[in-house]
Parts: sequence; structure tokens; C-alpha cells
Amino acid sequence: MAKFNFWNFKHFLDDCFFEVVNLVLKSIFYLKGLTGKYSYMNKNKDLLSAHEGKRVFIVGNGPSVQQQNLKLLKDEITFFVNRAFKHEEYEYIQPTYHVFVDPKLASGEWEITMLDAVLKKNPNVTFLLNAKWYYLDKFKPYINDPKFKIYWLNTSLFLTPFHKYRTFDLTKVTYGAAVIGQAMISALYMKADRVYLLGVESTGFCNELLKQESHFYGINPENNQKNIEDVYKDLYFNYLYIKNLFYFSQYCKAKGYQVFNCTVGGILDMFERKTYEELF
Repeated sequence: MAKFNFWNFKHFLDDCFFEVVNLVLKSIFYLKGLTGKYSYMNKNKDLLSAHEGKRVFIVGNGPSVQQQNLKLLKDEITFFVNRAFKHEEYEYIQPTYHVFVDPKLASGEWEITMLDAVLKKNPNVTFLLNAKWYYLDKFKPYINDPKFKIYWLNTSLFLTPFHKYRTFDLTKVTYGAAVIGQAMISALYMKADRVYLLGVESTGFCNELLKQESHFYGINPENNQKNIEDVYKDLYFNYLYIKNLFYFSQYCKAKGYQVFNCTVGGILDMFERKTYEELF
């Protein structure tokens, strides 16, 4: 008889809890959807199979991107995230998509003018934004401005070991794992043939604790205001982020999706490693 392991049991209970949360979130989405509240998400059908059979690159903001020649991404299908517009090659590359999901953009901790900064450098970019923001007043000018091409995604669901054979549907509430997870799930919804990750070390929080640079542009200044309560909450969210990506890697293997990690260093060894430069 196998020896009882408390922590394995605790992880199993966590997975069960988040699966119940998923059921609740799906039910709420369905009921509110009957009133037409999420009708704007029907537009996301335009993204289905948008890049079928093509390769895409998802570029995080980890320090390692400074060691890689991002100019090679010119004319590739690319997803950049958050403050990536600060990269010196951003304007040259002209990324296909720019993703924001962090609640800081809605709360005001990040300036809403980040959207303007992205568009100024990249006029043809398509934004993937958090659907929870759609009805907020501060986003109305962007919704009404035809220069901003925006798709609104609700990736509130948690990845667990119980969904290996489910599918992603961006017209409904679906799965995610922070901004990188949302980009990956979007790429798979678009039927990308291969997905490559760069600059996704997933060690940023550890760097912050050690007062080291956590991003290619240095640090996020708002993190200087954190207290010990913020730290232990961030530790928990990082645990969920890594765990969700681990389950996502298992899902991809089960479905036959090809997701590769071209990041220099980092901890995401659950995705097969590739050398970035060799892809060109």
C-alpha cells in the first residue's frame, strides 16, 4: 500500500477546487451571456484559424531577450506583451499582436496611455485585451477609436489535470495562465502549427526578491511599494502560474500541439527546448 503523502493530496484538492471554480465561472458566463452581455466576444471568431499551419513567436519581457537578436522576428507572426513596446527593436519588428491582461492597466497602477504608446510605434498592431475591462469607462475611447483593433478575451479559467481533451474557444470564457498563457492559447485557437517562446524565464519574481532586474528594461517600479503581505500573495500566484503552465504543457502533448521554449535559461523545461537562432 502506497504511503499517504499529505502534500500530494493537498495539490489534488487544489486541482479539484479550481475545477469547481471553473464550473462556477462557466455557469456565470453562460447565464450572463443569455442577456447579451458578452456579445462583443463573438467577433473573436475572426481569429479562429487565422494562422493555420504557420509558426508564431511569443516574446516575454525577461532579461534574456537582450541576449537574442529580435530583429530576426521581422515579418514573423509575433505576440508581444505588457511593456514590450519599450524594447529598442519593437518599432522595427512591428509585432502582429500586443497582449495586456494584468489588472494594473484597469486599476490605474499602469497608465492607460500604454495603449497609445504601443499604437504610436506599431500602427497596424492588433490588441488582445482582458474582456473584464470592456465596460470600464477608461476603455471606451479606445473601443470607439477605429485606429485601435481590439479583441477582448476572457481567460479566467484555471488549467487542471482534468481537461486534457477539452478545446479552447475565445468566444467564451476559456483557460489562461497570465499574459503568456493567454498568448499561447490564442495562438492555438488561431491554429498555429508551431509556437515558440522567447524571454519567458518565469523567474522574475525571484529576481525581484533579490533586488535584481526582472525584465529587459530593468524592474517594474510599482513593485518597490510591496509589503510582506504582497510578497506571500505573489508567491502563491507564481505557484499557480507555474502549475498552470505545467498542465498546459501536458495538454499540448496530449493534443499533439507543438510548443517550444527558445528562452535562454529559465525554468520552463516542461516545453521542449529549441535554439532560437537555428530557426532562421
